[in-house]
Amino acid sequence: MSSFINNARLLPRTFWVLAWATFVNRFGLFVWPFLTLFITSQGNTAAQAGIAVSCYSIGAFLAAWLGGWLADRLGRNVTMALSAFSGGLCMLLLSQASDWRLLAALALITGLTTESGQSAGNALVQDLVPPELRVTAFSTLRFCINAGWSLGPMTAGLLAKHSFFWLFVVDAVTSFFFAFICLLYLPRGRRSEAHLAGWGVAWQSIRLNGPFLAMCAASALNAWVWRMTNTAFPLHFGTSHLPLDWCGYVLALNGVMIITLEPFFASATVRWPVRFMLATGYVIMGSSFLPLLFANGIEGFVLCMIIFTIGEMFAFSRQHAYVASLSPEDMRGRYSGFHSFAWSLGGIVSSVGGLSLYELSHNAVWLVSAVCGLLAAVIIATRGRQSA
Repeated sequence: MSSFINNARLLPRTFWVLAWATFVNRFGLFVWPFLTLFITSQGNTAAQAGIAVSCYSIGAFLAAWLGGWLADRLGRNVTMALSAFSGGLCMLLLSQASDWRLLAALALITGLTTESGQSAGNALVQDLVPPELRVTAFSTLRFCINAGWSLGPMTAGLLAKHSFFWLFVVDAVTSFFFAFICLLYLPRGRRSEAHLAGWGVAWQSIRLNGPFLAMCAASALNAWVWRMTNTAFPLHFGTSHLPLDWCGYVLALNGVMIITLEPFFASATVRWPVRFMLATGYVIMGSSFLPLLFANGIEGFVLCMIIFTIGEMFAFSRQHAYVASLSPEDMRGRYSGFHSFAWSLGGIVSSVGGLSLYELSHNAVWLVSAVCGLLAAVIIATRGRQSA
């Protein structure tokens, strides 16, 4: 633990501005965990909700290309500010929709705007932090994200019992705050010349980077698993006739475990091989839903979230740092964007396929998730960078 704290003290001041602004923004991420429930509460079916949620992933898919290019061309902070401000406006529009077709269209635009800043954020961390401190930096950023996540769903669950509208309002306000901080207090970071900032140049590099492509394939599979926590998982919670605010508490357990345990976990495993950490995490995350085959009471959901979080601490504490190690310095935004593209592609398939499959068989969703986790582990273990 002391080594982690010592490394954290070496992180630059600008990184801490990004980290704390991210905490506020993630605390206000009220809508996404309850979006499926919001859509079905408007009289739409689970399959229709799945289509609407998948449109968010389609928007995120497009955002990976747009955000990666903007991050390398315009700068990191400008891209993040544009993303946050436009995403906040979209949240206010979403709050007024009820028909699943309109919700799907707005979800697509929201995904495009909101997720276009993710590549810029990851690239900015790489710009600010030297390679030897990047695992610490991304772990610290995850700590701030999950500190917000641990408090946000609990608050959102209480608000959702009374009105979904306030979920959208708080989400929008925190997005506007994040945009303001990005513009005034964060640097633009490394930028590429116009003739080197295109995707054609980046693709020539990416297509020859086997370990990076393997990481993207594993991420696409793992996206199915992760997406279940905010699609099929809360929907299953609701169909099990458990109080809605309890769902917020169970989801918040993920963040509470991470902020209390991950600093110790990161310090204890700092010398463990990266690919071993990723593969182990993917298997654990995928298998975390198997308890729901046998238990639909609150204890089954709690056990599921505990196992999932343990796997997440294995995999996600290293994932972004591993991607950064595979990315050329002048293409960080586009490499991060391509990785987000793979993640979004998995999210599209899981949103549509997962909820459609859920309507046919609840148990099949949990089994497919376990298979996806296992396949992701095999890919990263056999196709990753040999020195990692």
